[in-house]
Order: sequence, then structure tokens, then C-alpha cells
Amino acid sequence: MNKNSFLFLIFTNLFFIHQSMAENISIAEASKKGLIQVQLSGNNKDSNRFISGYYGPCLLMQVENKGRNTLHLELENGRFLETADTNEQRMIVTQQELITLLPGKKKEIQVYAMCTQMHDRSPGEESLLAFGKMADGSLLELTRFIGKNHYQGLAGQEAIWVITDNNDLGSIYSGDDKEFNQLQQLVSKLTGKKIPPAPHRIEYAEGMVSGEIVFENKGKETYSFSMENEAGEIIGRFFEDKTIERPMVTTLNWRFRFKGFPKGVYYVKLKDSHQLVVASRPVVIN
Repeated sequence: MNKNSFLFLIFTNLFFIHQSMAENISIAEASKKGLIQVQLSGNNKDSNRFISGYYGPCLLMQVENKGRNTLHLELENGRFLETADTNEQRMIVTQQELITLLPGKKKEIQVYAMCTQMHDRSPGEESLLAFGKMADGSLLELTRFIGKNHYQGLAGQEAIWVITDNNDLGSIYSGDDKEFNQLQQLVSKLTGKKIPPAPHRIEYAEGMVSGEIVFENKGKETYSFSMENEAGEIIGRFFEDKTIERPMVTTLNWRFRFKGFPKGVYYVKLKDSHQLVVASRPVVIN
């Protein structure tokens, strides 16, 4: 054996020794064992762009390795994240995160998650979340599909709510035809709900669109009802700050007159006092 081969053998052995000292473990299990210190909260850190409170990179995780070994950590797609406040939504992770963390080191990452309780408010910067159990069945299949295809927007969130809140399959909509069709088809297969006719399309001209939204009010709550473009800008209001005092199922019949609007997708949105979208319906102008 020559000198170079001997040195290569030494370095190779050192590499395998280092690898053997690393642990592969879920973040939830590592936290339970005290190997890491982790904090999960709402993500309001990026002031340069809009971050939804209930889907997309809506959570912020800070994790520190408290042990002596390198950790290979996994935050599983489909892991529930719970809050102590029963008025806040239970979240579910929709994109797997893999983190390698050396002893004593810290990392901060944005976590992709979605809401599983439509009528509760989203976690804020001061909210603290804890690791819950793993989802299973239809919900787990859907979150993995969302993560694999990176369908991390409102359409993916609406798909989650069809399963968790028994929403209508027609509430799922995306301007991306592939995303729209794939989500509707998968959720239809998972729930047995029939795919509704395509959204009502109108020509680019002056006219009027109308429809209805049915929603359940579970207690005293204040609502606003508006038409928005894809950027989330309000282009028309039906009403603002209207309070419903008692639990009831309510049907809202709406009409919207348009003239000279650019082609695109618009949304009729009902929001509660926390600006959480309670119901959303697409209108396509082309």
C-alpha cells in the first residue's frame, strides 16, 4: 500500500466515524427527547411580500441542536401542529423539511403548512405551536400530493378544507388549469364528491355575474364580503363589518356588474373579523 492509499483510507475511516455519530430522527421525536430546542410560530417576518396566515410558508420554525451529535432532522409532510388557543387553527405541514444540524448550531426556516379548521383564526407571530400526531388516510395523501407538486396556494388550501370542513368541491379553483384539474380530480376520488361544472365564463365586455355562497356561522362574528382580483386587491364591496349574532346557516346571493375589466380570474370572498377567508368563489373573465 503506498502513502497516498494509506491517507485515503484514514480519511475514509474518519468520514464513516463521523457519519456513525449523526442521528436520523424526526423533529417531533428529537424535541420529545430533549435533543433539540424548537419553537414554532406564525410567520410575519417577511415584510417585503404578502404571506398568508393559513397556507404557504405561513409558519416560522427555530431549531437548536442541544446534543453532542450531528442531527439529520425531518419535519414530516402530514404532521399536525397544534396551538393551545382553541380559537386558533390546527395546522398541517404540507412540505417535508430535511435539516442537518451540527452540535450547538441553530437554524430558522419557513414551514409550509395549511389550515385544517376553516372557521378558526390563523396563528400569529406570538402564537406557539406544538407537534401533534401524523395525519392518515385521505388527508395525508392530499398533503403529500400538494407537497410533491408544490400546490401551496389557495387552491391547495381549498382542497384541504373540502376534506377537513366538508366544503363543496367547487370551492377549489386555480388559474393554472393543471393544478385546478389535478386537485379537483384527486379530492373527488378521495371524498366521492362529484366534480362540478367548470366556473362560469363571460366575454370581455360589460355585463353582470351573480351567484350564491352558503356558509355556517358558529357564533357571534363580523363579516366583510367583496370582489378581489388575483393580487388580492379589492375591486368591489358587497358589504363590510356586518355582524351575525347567533349560530345559523346563511345564504348570500350576490351580483356584480363589470365594465372593461382586464382578462383574468377574480374572486368573490367572504372574510371574518380576523380577515380569514370563510368562503371564496372564482369568476373568470376572458
